[in-house]
Amino acid sequence: MIQGGGLSINKTKIDDPQQVVSFALLQNKYLVVQKGKKNYYLIVID
Repeated sequence: MIQGGGLSINKTKIDDPQQVVSFALLQNKYLVVQKGKKNYYLIVID
């Protein structure tokens, strides 16, 4: 999925499986993960 360019976090595409990612939380609580074109996941960090 990552190598095919089908994964993004907070609308930033992830292209390299070895990439270390660090994203700012949305509203200090959420991450939006998109898998493909139609699958969105909201991750809540408490």
